[in-house]
Amino acid sequence: MKKSTLNFLLICAFSPLLLQCAAQSDVDDLRYQLRIVNKKIEDLKSTTVGQLQKRQAASSGQVDQLGTEMLELKSQLEETIHLNNRLKEQNKELEQNITTIARNEAEKREELVQRFEAGQLNKEQELRQLDEKIRLQNENLQAIQDARIKDAERRAQKAARAAKEANAKAARASSAAGIAGSGAKHIRSGKKKITFKVSEVVPTSPRKPAKAVVKHEKPVSTANIAQPATAVVKQSTPPADDLASARKLFDKNKLDSAYTAFETIATSTSKDAVRARFMMGECLFKQKEYDKAIMQYQKIISQHSKDSLAPAAMLRQGISFEKLSDKQTAKVIYKKILKQHGSSPEAGTAKEKLDKL
Repeated sequence: MKKSTLNFLLICAFSPLLLQCAAQSDVDDLRYQLRIVNKKIEDLKSTTVGQLQKRQAASSGQVDQLGTEMLELKSQLEETIHLNNRLKEQNKELEQNITTIARNEAEKREELVQRFEAGQLNKEQELRQLDEKIRLQNENLQAIQDARIKDAERRAQKAARAAKEANAKAARASSAAGIAGSGAKHIRSGKKKITFKVSEVVPTSPRKPAKAVVKHEKPVSTANIAQPATAVVKQSTPPADDLASARKLFDKNKLDSAYTAFETIATSTSKDAVRARFMMGECLFKQKEYDKAIMQYQKIISQHSKDSLAPAAMLRQGISFEKLSDKQTAKVIYKKILKQHGSSPEAGTAKEKLDKL
């Protein structure tokens, strides 16, 4: 557009010269062309400049809108930065709280673990003390049983000697009273050998020995001679051949015979030895001899801890201690069942009994 204006000015400047040199027709042509050029210039002004102004106005509007948007974005950015700072502060506080809580929980867990370990050590110590107590009781019981057996044997030998002396006196008396040549029969002392088998020693009240009774033509038996003051020696029945026969004796409440039969199996190499040992404890338990029953159950627990009867033996041992009013020891045994045999049926019974103590 600047170039067209410059051309127009040049034409106007040189137009006098051209008028003098050119013809009238050329002047008319030149004027016509000038009008065309002016018209084009006006058209350019009306179109191009207007469009440029419109574009400039639109651009100004867009610039203003962009400025407004930039201000909004700047405001949002500042708000976002402010929120981020607040979130960072909150994250720091949260991190500190989490760290404090985690540290406190770790300290609590460590304290609980220490308490648990201390409790376990105390329990193990109590169990060791209990095992030692049971061992001592077992040794004392064994010593008492050995002493009773030896005492029973001694008294049996003494009774046999007394019976022998009584028979000798009876023989001498019958010989002195005999009538020569009358064909009277002489009294002979019994020569039957008496074998004493000691199965149990039962304390009795003191009583005087009975006098020997002498009958003609019959052997003198020592069964009529009473035992010395403090013990009675019982004849034991023959032991049962197997576990089923011994169990029948137990079911019939023949506990002494059943105990002897079970003992025979328990001291053998039979596969039923452990079950027979358990039934020995049951015989004693049924007779309310709980301290002796505990010893039999303990043999199963200590010597056959992997056997299926070990949990049952521990449970019966705990019940026996309850019967002896030793509830503290019973608690220890019930807890030991829950720890070592938690999946066994006896564990449920032990839990119930432990809750009641």
